[in-house]
Amino acid sequence: MIFDAHMHADTRPIENFMEMNMAGVEAILTCAYDPLRMKKSNVTLEHFDRIVYDEPKRIEKHNIKVYAAVGVHPRAIPDDYENVIEKLPKYMNEEHVIAVGEIGLDEITPKQEEVFIKQLQYADENNYNVIIHTPRKNKAKVTQRTITLLDENINPQNVQLDHVDNSIIDMLIDKDYTLGITVQPLKMSPTETVEMLDKYGFDKFVLDTDISYAPSNHMALAEVKHKLIQDGYKKSDIKKVMSNNVMKFHNL
Repeated sequence: MIFDAHMHADTRPIENFMEMNMAGVEAILTCAYDPLRMKKSNVTLEHFDRIVYDEPKRIEKHNIKVYAAVGVHPRAIPDDYENVIEKLPKYMNEEHVIAVGEIGLDEITPKQEEVFIKQLQYADENNYNVIIHTPRKNKAKVTQRTITLLDENINPQNVQLDHVDNSIIDMLIDKDYTLGITVQPLKMSPTETVEMLDKYGFDKFVLDTDISYAPSNHMALAEVKHKLIQDGYKKSDIKKVMSNNVMKFHNL
């Protein structure tokens, strides 16, 4: 079984999910992000409606269980974002909505920090998991600030910090976070992913494709699994990063 721990399913054709299921994907977590200019809260909430209510109907016909995460992405903060945060309980009460996300910092700005902190506090008060974005640009600096805000505002055991690569792994490996490796053309390759797992172990990591409107590979996790098998890694370790760790993190 493969569980894709972070993606944006609403951008992808149904053929992708048919192929993913044939390659062993049985569950996904689709997260809120920035598919449009989210200038007003009604646009954000319509986006939530799609990923929470419409995507499961579309994708589960092809034998993939769909979970969702909702939150205000740092690149998609509406002017009236407070209205979105007020509406989060409506979505979090749905059984298949299992985290607040994707949230975080894309840049270090007062507005992004304000929105991030409010969502962390909401999640912490309700014991919800969070899916945390880290950016491509100024990654180490922004991630360090992200860590500070996480440590001040939420239980680290409820954190999946995503898009981990070699530039930030050393500042994260000793934290109590679950660490997400994104296997994507502009992020980590299958070979780099296997090398990171070999160096740091299999216990702290989950894997995801982060497929979206950006360059993506919907078969990336199947490719990583194939490489791990070919390279002779233990079946128990492969299961950890392919499904067991993410299911344990979300208590599924």
